[in-house]
Amino acid sequence: MTKQKKYILSIGFFLLLFGITFFYIFSNYSITEFIQTLKQCNPIFIGFAFLCVLSYLLMNCIFLKRIFNLFETKINWKQALGYTCTEIYFSAVTPSSTGGQPIELIYMARDHIPYRKSTIVVLINTILYKLVIVLLGVVSIICFPKLLLNNGILFNTLMLIGMSLNVLVILFFSLLVFSKKIPNHLIHIFLKILVKLHFIKKEKEPEKKQEMETALKDYQKCSELTKQNPKLFLKLFSIILLQRFFLFSISYLIYRSFGLHHYSFLSLLALQIGVNQAIDSVPFPGGVMVGEGLTYQINTMVFGSSFALSSMLLVRGISFYFLILFSSIVYLCYHISGIRKEKTI
Repeated sequence: MTKQKKYILSIGFFLLLFGITFFYIFSNYSITEFIQTLKQCNPIFIGFAFLCVLSYLLMNCIFLKRIFNLFETKINWKQALGYTCTEIYFSAVTPSSTGGQPIELIYMARDHIPYRKSTIVVLINTILYKLVIVLLGVVSIICFPKLLLNNGILFNTLMLIGMSLNVLVILFFSLLVFSKKIPNHLIHIFLKILVKLHFIKKEKEPEKKQEMETALKDYQKCSELTKQNPKLFLKLFSIILLQRFFLFSISYLIYRSFGLHHYSFLSLLALQIGVNQAIDSVPFPGGVMVGEGLTYQINTMVFGSSFALSSMLLVRGISFYFLILFSSIVYLCYHISGIRKEKTI
């Protein structure tokens, strides 16, 4: 099966889950009722929620520009936004967010950015994102243990599995970026597999190995630059941290839009971090169905049963579906502009 067919199937599966989820929701809840509830919300807070999504995208663009500058590669704002939205869109429509980074690398290569640089950038972005999520998760559990750990066995199990998986991803990707021996071993294993599968002829193995080792040396030079710039690494961590705060703040803004005040900003932030960890444990595209289910469960406690469903639709609608819709439009425009550019060359 080609990659294109796999992505089509992933998008189809995403749309199927989306359809099932919202068919179930609106078979028990009328759109008219949702619109009436929406009219009662404070539009200023709703507006800030949308601004948080755009700020989330902006932070990732700043991150990409900063880290590419380290590798003496200039990218413009259009490229930064294009890469950001490409990664977000394909991560959302593929299981366990597996499709975003490979496609992002392809578009970076289209813009003549060497893989040795783009791969490091994508890996560091993933490491810092996962590191921020895990650290926020640990702090949330320490600061709000009753709030986070009293939401049932399913929620707790998914949250802890998600946190554990994120730790494993951090460790694995960190070894790829900062270890000199492990990438060499992986190249050796990878070549042996390709030879056994007859993708590479046995006599061509030494030649391919030399090519990959040469590319690895360039990759490791980029890796060394990251080790030599701990201050920049800390700045990049701060950017990703701020990025996540923008997205996780949406729940609190929706809460305030309903005129509610009982829960603090930090307590709702902690709950959203827990939901995010739980979604990471499920291999569904974008956590569709699971994300809605867990958000509804949490919102029943926070917003009350009368507002649980409408608040869930707003939180997921703005923080996930609006983000995906916006990213898909930007990705499509960026893709088309790239095709036009290639035709004029």
